[in-house]
Amino acid sequence: MNTDIYDFYIPEHLIAKNPTERRSDSRLLVYYRDSGRIVDSHTREVADFLDDSYFLVFNNSRVIPARLNVTKPDSGADGEFLCLKLVDSRTLHVMTDRARKYKVGAKVRLPDGTIVTVVRDIDNITKEVTAETDTFSYEYFERWGTMPLPPYMHKMATDADKERYQTVYSQIYGSAAAPTAGLHFDDRIFDSLAAKNIEHAFVSLHVGLGTFMPIYADKIEEHIIHKEEYIITDENAALINNAIAAGKKILAVGTTSLRTLETVGDSAHKSVRAGRGVSDIYIYPPYTLRTADCLFTNFHTPKSSLAVLVSALIGVDELLRVYKYAVDQEYRFFSYGDAMLIL
Repeated sequence: MNTDIYDFYIPEHLIAKNPTERRSDSRLLVYYRDSGRIVDSHTREVADFLDDSYFLVFNNSRVIPARLNVTKPDSGADGEFLCLKLVDSRTLHVMTDRARKYKVGAKVRLPDGTIVTVVRDIDNITKEVTAETDTFSYEYFERWGTMPLPPYMHKMATDADKERYQTVYSQIYGSAAAPTAGLHFDDRIFDSLAAKNIEHAFVSLHVGLGTFMPIYADKIEEHIIHKEEYIITDENAALINNAIAAGKKILAVGTTSLRTLETVGDSAHKSVRAGRGVSDIYIYPPYTLRTADCLFTNFHTPKSSLAVLVSALIGVDELLRVYKYAVDQEYRFFSYGDAMLIL
């Protein structure tokens, strides 16, 4: 299938640069797969479309303030690292502003003055860098890094973004971008879900290139997803498996939650497995869900694997129809934008 099919147009004024004042005040487009019906609502009312036959699964990965302003000591040239993985106290995997600018052996000064060396090219866009002493920790990034807002926002991260570009339930550090579907959820929504006895569990998938790298291949089938680390605890796996055994519909909150469930799901035994691993699952049409049943998600960027994933659930023509409807109704798009519930 040609990737250009997914090159839909989103007007600039509909690209959300800032979140709504209150998380659950964002708009919600509800789409019913069996009929193609669309209902306009708000995320604070999501429980109105659910009952206790649904079971929600959230991604509780926490975003690292992963952007570091850097300088090359030999030339004084400024640049930027985006940390994709904190390997250990001396080693980072980073995406750079210009790959050819940072050749193997290059020295780079970090914001605190630490000098790191580029020791290898991991692939054509990521590098491994090392420091000579124990330097890196999540506290290091909290002090010296900034939140990795997507470039289409055209703004520098502020102190407010430190809170709003995290989900309220984020727990396990590791993401280089937010699992944005969860940004809409707050105590108001969780209280409304609890009032209807709608239960939930958590998985962790650390968002990286596998999630936000655009599709550059001419055919969507040729795109390769980068590996991302996931974690599912025994407790959360048991909660999900009990829900499956009870015949509940598994509603993944976010494409990362859905991809994690599909990675660890065993359709033959109707269960998921606990543990830690890596996911490089790429969901595109045609695809039959083996663990998840429904999806709560944001509106995604053109030519992204996330838009392709949504089309695997509802069909390419329906994706384009729904997105055109959302544009016509002036829904807000992308990370800080509005949401879509696919039932």
